[in-house]
Amino acid sequence: MARSLFVTIMLIGIFITANLFINNIYAQEKEPCIISITEPQNNVTVGRETTVKGKADIPRGNYLWVLARRSDFKPLWWPQREAEIDPRTKKWGATAVFGGAQDIGWNFDIGVISVDKEGHTFLKDYWIKAMRTGDWKPIEVPQTSCPPTIIKVKKVKH
Repeated sequence: MARSLFVTIMLIGIFITANLFINNIYAQEKEPCIISITEPQNNVTVGRETTVKGKADIPRGNYLWVLARRSDFKPLWWPQREAEIDPRTKKWGATAVFGGAQDIGWNFDIGVISVDKEGHTFLKDYWIKAMRTGDWKPIEVPQTSCPPTIIKVKKVKH
């Protein structure tokens, strides 16, 4: 009886130790998911276009995209372009365009998202087609791999 109790306690101890070890490995391998916009600042005024800058640390194999939309066009967005992250500094930058002359005085959202390869292919195919044809219809964006970062700006000139 005492021997079986000892074996049971040892097995429970091994099980708990193994779970702690596995959880520790998982916590260490969890991919980063940080996206910030440093320029422009939230709630500033912009013209026809501006360079959006920030820092990001996203899961390996994912891609960073900058989006824009007039605030009243939710949930649709216009993909602006992919933003390449400097692997050393984690800084990125990309240009965003804010509609036409008819959009002066309107608030715009700038969104920065991280997407997997499938989402990236979808956005890149859309962007290439729009660049070739000039057909820039807003779209719903694919599933993101990190929470999106969104700021507001106001277009005041063209």
